[in-house]
Amino acid sequence: MDELETFVLGYLEQAGSIVEPAAYGVREVLLPEAVAARWHAPAYQQITFTGTEKDDVSRLGYNHPLVEHMAEEARARPASTRVYINGLRLSKDGLKDMAAKQWAVLNGRVAAQPRATLSRGRSTYVRLNFKAIVLSHEKQERLVSVLMDAHSGCPVVGADADVIEAQATAAEPDAVLQGLLDAPIRWRPGDGRPLQTPLDPRALDDLLGRAKTAVLHQLSAHLSVLQERVGRYRELDRARLTEYYDGLERDLQQRLNRASPDRRESLADKLEAVKGERTHKLADIAERYRVRLDLILLNLMVIQQPKLVLPVNIENRTTRVSVPAVWDPLLHRLEPLVCEVCGRPAERVALCHNGHLVHQDCLARACIDCKRVFCRQCEDEVGECDVCHEPLCRHSRIACDECGRGTCQEHIGMCHGNKGEPVDVAAEVTPPEREAPPAPSKPEPKSKTRPRLERAAPRRTRKARPPLAPSRGPTPRRIEVVVVPDAVIAFVLASRERQMAMRVWKLDTKEGGIYIMCKCEKGEECEANNMVMRPSEWQPIEQQMMQEITHLRQEYGLSAKKVAFSRAASAMDDEFVPMRRLEMFGLWREEGALDEARAGFDRVYRE
Repeated sequence: MDELETFVLGYLEQAGSIVEPAAYGVREVLLPEAVAARWHAPAYQQITFTGTEKDDVSRLGYNHPLVEHMAEEARARPASTRVYINGLRLSKDGLKDMAAKQWAVLNGRVAAQPRATLSRGRSTYVRLNFKAIVLSHEKQERLVSVLMDAHSGCPVVGADADVIEAQATAAEPDAVLQGLLDAPIRWRPGDGRPLQTPLDPRALDDLLGRAKTAVLHQLSAHLSVLQERVGRYRELDRARLTEYYDGLERDLQQRLNRASPDRRESLADKLEAVKGERTHKLADIAERYRVRLDLILLNLMVIQQPKLVLPVNIENRTTRVSVPAVWDPLLHRLEPLVCEVCGRPAERVALCHNGHLVHQDCLARACIDCKRVFCRQCEDEVGECDVCHEPLCRHSRIACDECGRGTCQEHIGMCHGNKGEPVDVAAEVTPPEREAPPAPSKPEPKSKTRPRLERAAPRRTRKARPPLAPSRGPTPRRIEVVVVPDAVIAFVLASRERQMAMRVWKLDTKEGGIYIMCKCEKGEECEANNMVMRPSEWQPIEQQMMQEITHLRQEYGLSAKKVAFSRAASAMDDEFVPMRRLEMFGLWREEGALDEARAGFDRVYRE
């Protein structure tokens, strides 16, 4: 049978029809009444796919109305499927120690749970296939797919997605996978309520939104190029249209100036009509060259595989939270933690006081008194001291009985010390000069005539203090970060603007990756020097570079307030423009350049 015959006969059986062969090449078909009414066809038919001389036999081809009805219904119903990955080795020792080594918790540690055992769980991936329609002055269509992890809520990209899809070949689960329960879910949808199963309707709805965001990121380079090309076409059409209507208005204005009084009114009306037509035409051009993206979900594929799960604790002196350490036997790795604020994988996390694991960039300001750490979801619990305006959480806030203001421990009672107003602690107070201690007087000589029995006991002499250890070098005071079109330069400065270290991140589109060069007191032993890292695909370049600057700041023990940002036209330019936060420009904002850097990195370091 050819593909048309296979499709028609299979679809007729799926629709509930009875198909019987009546003669060679001819089949009798009895359609259900609902299907016959929907297709506007008789319930009983004789069909064939080859030539015949009988008048009551319908020959079906690609353009036959009955075939078109079947094709339309088949396209309307997405064909989803489920496949499995079987035969994986389900054993792993030392998973807790591996989690403690690989998970970097800034304000906590990974600890074992009492009586926790290693268990097996069924993990689920969902591949969503979209038809992306890009509308501008022309229409473009393409198929785009994204693989989502239903347990972390994050997209799986790159070689990992290829390996998972290549190994998902089993149509039925084996005995081990069939008897497993679902692995724990490590994310929550937008409503905040926990999920019970990875294929919960709420989970799929939120995964669909996250998948669309991943598709937008995947198509961002193509859309930016298209936007630039469409912008050129729009400006060309605007220029032609402007020139055309400028000529019309100029001609009508000249005719209006020379016209007789009885024709002035009609020419003025024509001039106003031309101006109104210009406005409408310009609006049409703006709408015609506007880039729009429509995503239509075609179908999805569910992939399931077994994984190993060990519950562990992440704790500090005030907070403890239980998280699953998940070992992937297919990719042979421990899965990373997931930030509970932005939903992205996290290499470095911080433990919020309320038990949330978040990126360092997703943290709110820490309390100045108790040093409790809160995330952006809990930033309502962090206020400020009414005197020094430093962050102060509700647990450490001390309310004044007289004025009702809240202060920290250091400024108790200063909230109304300035005529009922808070004392200005920011005002500089010159400390009083200390008087020089008087010079020690010389001891009087001992009398030689004093009797022997009355001689005073000898004084105890103090041991000489050991000499002070030589200074190890200047103390770092602040970091100055300068952004140029193709590099980020960070200067670690001591007092009197002395430079202690300089670290450079340069985007290399030829060799690939981001080249890191460091000149510091460590010399050749500096681990950051001569390193190359890959531009991230799942996070903006500002966040990736901010993580690098944060690592440099923590290396020198400086707070976030000691980092200043500025930009310059080039690395040789001495005119710096201050910035409130890290903002990239130039090659850093061109997806084409970032794609070249990623491709070069993969070609040199991964092949």
